[in-house]
Amino acid sequence: MKVGIVGYGIAGRYFHAPALVSAGFEIAAICTRSMERKAVAHSDFPAAVMVNSIEEILDEDLDLMVIASTNEVHVEHARASLHRGIPTVVDKPVALNYADTASLFDLSESLNVPLVAFFNRLWDSDSLTVKKVISDGSIGNVFRVESRYERFRPEINPNSWRETLASDQGGGLLLDLQTHLISTAIDLFGDAKLVFSSLKEVRGASEDDVVLILQHESGVDSYLSVSSIIGAPGPRLRVSGDQGTLIINDLDHQESHLRKGFIPQPGQWLPSAEITTEARIHKGDNSFNYPGAPGAYPAFYESMRGVINAGSIPPISPELALNVARIIDEARELNIKS
Repeated sequence: MKVGIVGYGIAGRYFHAPALVSAGFEIAAICTRSMERKAVAHSDFPAAVMVNSIEEILDEDLDLMVIASTNEVHVEHARASLHRGIPTVVDKPVALNYADTASLFDLSESLNVPLVAFFNRLWDSDSLTVKKVISDGSIGNVFRVESRYERFRPEINPNSWRETLASDQGGGLLLDLQTHLISTAIDLFGDAKLVFSSLKEVRGASEDDVVLILQHESGVDSYLSVSSIIGAPGPRLRVSGDQGTLIINDLDHQESHLRKGFIPQPGQWLPSAEITTEARIHKGDNSFNYPGAPGAYPAFYESMRGVINAGSIPPISPELALNVARIIDEARELNIKS
């Protein structure tokens, strides 16, 4: 199957392309205006056609389009792809707000062309490990989750559009890392309402400290924190049930390997031992290691093959993507009111 990638920055190069190759797709065309990124893309995939615009890549014979461009043009690029009848994956966030997100899924339905959001963190080792601990009942009934992406970068990176652009232009952590926390929380614990929102611009540019609290219909409360200016980051996950607490301190190493330029062979991925997060269950004074599940980014695109070939259920439902978009809108509104 031939795939085109629109945008070859961090998302396109390091997250989409390797997972696509592992799942058996052929990277047939790459769209980027940057000469530097064109050179990198050609080095990574010498057989791929390099183009400058969405119009050009649409003229290629593609089975799948991946939209990994900057956030503010996701809707434009996805609409063009859908109108050409090409099944389309859109990197998170699908759009900057709920209305635009809903309009894309409405278009997808009316044209009968698949549109699927890409929330790759659902296939991080930590997310898969939480599913495992819920399934086997090791910590009983879960009632509270604390999920974080915290780091210490007190200086703004002037070359990062995510750090310099305002939220209405697609920048900031609410549209970036917080979308991962929201999507994972809903995937794990079901529908939720937002009850607290704090959006701060501590460094004076885009949103760089974002804290949300969700109350799930299942009875679980999710405390979601993303920040660029926390000098002592907390654990990646603390999941509490009535029989114990699961703690995961760090991400698995999928991203770190990918950022070093790892491109797999079809049907292969990173060794499980290198991409399985360390987890520990605590029960008061007693604690013990818990066997984690290995990360599996290619699983998303393995599922997409079924979507394209057989019309199977997509790896991420439109309802999940729409719920994430709704909560993002509500976070902005609730923050203003408070």
